[in-house]
Amino acid sequence: MKPSELKEIVRRKTALLAGTAQPGRVTQLLPNGKGGYIRRPINSETYRKAQVAEQVASVTAARAKLGLSQREMASLMGISPRTLQNWEQGQREPDQAAKMLLRVAVLHPQSVLDAAEPVLALAG
Repeated sequence: MKPSELKEIVRRKTALLAGTAQPGRVTQLLPNGKGGYIRRPINSETYRKAQVAEQVASVTAARAKLGLSQREMASLMGISPRTLQNWEQGQREPDQAAKMLLRVAVLHPQSVLDAAEPVLALAG
């Protein structure tokens, strides 16, 4: 692969993730009940809206599971309360590390609270 081709792939992926470009095609894979999958084309805008809704739900769900206010959750994650608000409203998307912490918070809230106790004590 030529460097120019690789640069074009990276440029296109960046534009897709930023929402400045639309994918040419989005396909959903559904189990066919026989161990395989059926490909079903879906509208790219519908898919994008579903992703935003899922991301908003995960941020809100993590905060609810932890029982924290926005200010406490922001302090725990080392971000501003405004950034957290933007995530919860779907205006911005958390980075990969933040998404991982949110998933852990939903699955194991007590572990996150135990690890975050010193941070929350300072913020309180």
